[in-house]
Order: sequence, then C-alpha cells, then structure tokens
Amino acid sequence: MEDDLGIVYLVDNAQQFWSELEDILTISKEPTLEQLDLTLRRSLSLCAAYHEQYLQSPFQLEHACSMLLDSELFAFHSERMSDIVTAEAQSNTNPHFQLICFHVLLSFGRRKSDFFRSHKRWQPLLPLLMDHILVEIDSDVEDTYFGVAGGSSGANVPVPIEAKLRSLGVRLLYEMCRVQKLAIQELKIFDDAFLDYLFDLVEQTRHMQDDTFNYSVIKLIVALNEQFMVASLGDEPGAPPAPNSNSHRSTESKNRVLRVLMRRLGSTQTFGENMIFMLNRAQRTPEDLCMQLLVLKLLYLLFTTKGTEEYFYTNDLCVLVDVFLRELADLDDDSESLRHTYLRVLHPLITKTQLRSVPYKRPQILNMLENLIRSSRVRDVNPTTKRLVERCLAGRVVCFFKG
Repeated sequence: MEDDLGIVYLVDNAQQFWSELEDILTISKEPTLEQLDLTLRRSLSLCAAYHEQYLQSPFQLEHACSMLLDSELFAFHSERMSDIVTAEAQSNTNPHFQLICFHVLLSFGRRKSDFFRSHKRWQPLLPLLMDHILVEIDSDVEDTYFGVAGGSSGANVPVPIEAKLRSLGVRLLYEMCRVQKLAIQELKIFDDAFLDYLFDLVEQTRHMQDDTFNYSVIKLIVALNEQFMVASLGDEPGAPPAPNSNSHRSTESKNRVLRVLMRRLGSTQTFGENMIFMLNRAQRTPEDLCMQLLVLKLLYLLFTTKGTEEYFYTNDLCVLVDVFLRELADLDDDSESLRHTYLRVLHPLITKTQLRSVPYKRPQILNMLENLIRSSRVRDVNPTTKRLVERCLAGRVVCFFKG
C-alpha cells in the first residue's frame, strides 16, 4: 500500500504494522530537524494508510498515539512536532490522515494540560472541526464510534470515516471550549444554526447503543454555554450570577445557547434527560468533575430564567434531588468548589421549579443541609458552605420544608 508520501509498504498483518511503526520511530543518532519532521510525517502516513485494518479499536489507536508521543520526536521536540501535526491537520485533505492527526492532538492535549489553551493554535482549526461536526450522516448505519455499525439490513458495515471525524471534532472542540476563555466576537462563529444542529444531534443519537457520542455533544453544548456566560459577564469563570441581578439579565440576552434552547423547549427533552443521567453517573475523575460544574451552571440558568423553570419533567427533577442528596453528602474537602455549585443550584431547584409544590424528600433535604453546617471537632465549616446552606434554609425556603 502507498501512503501520502508515496512510500509503498508491504504490510500483511498486525505484527508487521506495529513493527513498521516501531522502526519508523527509531531515531538515528544526532538527526537533523528535517529528518525528525520526515519521521513524524511517515509515522502519521503509515497510521493513516492502515488505521482501518489495524487501528479499529480505541485501545489500538491509543497505543499508536502513545508510541508516537513517547518517541524522541515528542520527548525533545514536542512544540515543533505538535505544530507540524496541527498544520498537517489543516492542510492535508485526506480524511484518514486528518483522523490520525486529530487523535494525536487529542492524546497530546491530555498529557499536556495547557495544550488546548492556545488561541493561536486552535482558532484556525475551529472552522475545520465545525465542518466535520456538521456533516450529515445516516444514523441508520452509524451506531458506535469504533468497530462496526448495524444497518437496517442487519449486515455489518464499517463506521464511516465521516462519523469518526465528527466524533473527534466534537471531542476536540469540547476540550478547547472547557479551558479557553473566548470573547464575544470569537463566539460569533457558533451561530444559531450550529447550536440548533448540536441540539438536533442529541435527539437524533438518543437511541444509539453506545451513548458516548450523545454525551460528548451534550458536554460540548454545556461548555459553549459556559463560554457565553463568561463572555457576557466579562468576568472570570466562577459562581453563577444572582438571579435578580443585571448581570443575570445580560447573560440571558447574550447567551446564544440559552436563547436557542428556549426557542426549542418542546423538542429538546433528550438533552435535559441526559444531562441528569450524566450527573447521576459521574465519577470522581477530573473529567467528570469538570462536566458536573458545566452542567450545574446550565441548570442554574434554566431554573432562574423566566420561561425555563419548568423545562424538566417532575420525575426528572426528583432524580435530580436524589443526585444532589448523594453528591452533597459524599463530596470530600477537595471538591469544595463543586459542593458550593451544587448548593447554589439547589436553592432555585427547590424554590423555582415544580418541586416548590411537590413534597419530594423534603425531610432528607433539610437533614442534609443541617448536617453540612454542624460544627465538627475535626474541621471548621467552610464559610461559603455555611452561607449557601443558610440561604437555602432562610426566609420563604423554610415554607418549602414545612409545606
């Protein structure tokens, strides 16, 4: 098989593929920069040429990326190599080559925490990533991101390269949006049509056996919501604005995610349901902790914005109460910021939604709140925790517990 560089490989099995990749990544002594650049492009081209045969599973792709990132190329020249991969992803129109480039960038970003923070690197890639996300794919032949997909005929067909690129585009865009701070002008690229398409994707993919892609799209939406919230306030990411403040009204008017969601409240139920499922299934990983914060901030907006307070079904709100009770009881001291966000959202959850008239687990909520501010011999109660709990227990909220 001939790769993008015109090199012909005779690879007949997986062992030969991995041996060839290892040979390419074996760097000679004192190589020139040009030799290093060529080695990188050869390794990318080999993976692109054979990924459908030997890199079908996430584990195989991850292993190939690890071999590349662990090599001398990235060990000593990571900035130069990542620049080349980024440039190749933009300029090379071969979708298989782009797929490998995107995987390398995603893997490298997970190793280097500040990699996704670079405006200079990622702004030129935004249109390309969005183009891949906007590609229409027949959901009847796409089921999972890797492996095979079952069509209506029952026959197994390979997952289209377009589907793989779409999934990668969503994941890369999410990683960028969750760590960067974009200005209002920069956010204009995410117009109503793009956001509508993301919400449609959530609905269209709700029946997939593998819910990874569906959840990835939701994570992208909540990350974009955070971007619009922060940009409209002009402040650093932090606590949600007070519900009666001018900044809250500014967030409503400038937050395109919220505006689009308000316009399509009756056709976006899967989005709300799966946000709650994601909170319910969240683990104590950095990735899930970030996701919880982003979801909670959108929940806060929904519960405090006129017209969206009753977006969720009552049964879903009851599930949400169960999640809040569990998380607020189980979160450790290292998750104080997340605990505070749960408490900020709890107040409108029990006072603004249908739960204000539905007596669901009120004694348990009251007991949980009181436990959070009871003095402890081991440690003092965090002042912010105390203030937020007292807010939930004060004034008209008391009527909620007595009702």
